[in-house]
Amino acid sequence: MEAYKRYVVSQSRANLTRGGKDGSHRASGALYKSIKGKVSSRMNRGLKGRFTGGSAMPSLEFEMAIHGKFLDEGVKGSKSNYLENRESKNKFRGGKKSVPLKPIRSWLKRKGLSEKLAFVIGRSIYQKGIKATKFFTKPLEKRNAIYMRSYHKAVADDIANNFANQIAKQLKKAQTNKLKKK
Repeated sequence: MEAYKRYVVSQSRANLTRGGKDGSHRASGALYKSIKGKVSSRMNRGLKGRFTGGSAMPSLEFEMAIHGKFLDEGVKGSKSNYLENRESKNKFRGGKKSVPLKPIRSWLKRKGLSEKLAFVIGRSIYQKGIKATKFFTKPLEKRNAIYMRSYHKAVADDIANNFANQIAKQLKKAQTNKLKKK
């Protein structure tokens, strides 16, 4: 799980830095820094990495800044829509005719552009939407099948080893009982 977590976080960050045909999606670096994964409820492991006990199965959770969801999944616009956003549940609401201008102004300032463009850009985003980048979804899905195969194999190996150990203990106990009766 740790390797899977590291892969998804590093590839998501790399996708943000690379961006797409429009360039990098790493203007302030806040989203880049916010992408994290957490493995919780680790089970006890013995030598050779086998599970030796514990009641809770390990889980993996990812977190990122809220605007990462919109960049990853896209947002439907009021008039037109990108093909990549068909599956997106996100759309502009609230009856406003534009998006919040404050973040757009700070982005323009970082880029060295006139803040007067904020209204025009905001209206364009509201009408067209935000194109889905799948910067997080792609690495998550790419390694999911590989991760699940290795996870299931490890669980099956642990179960088989546990059965074999239990049978060996029972045979040894039966043998010692047989020797004591003689």
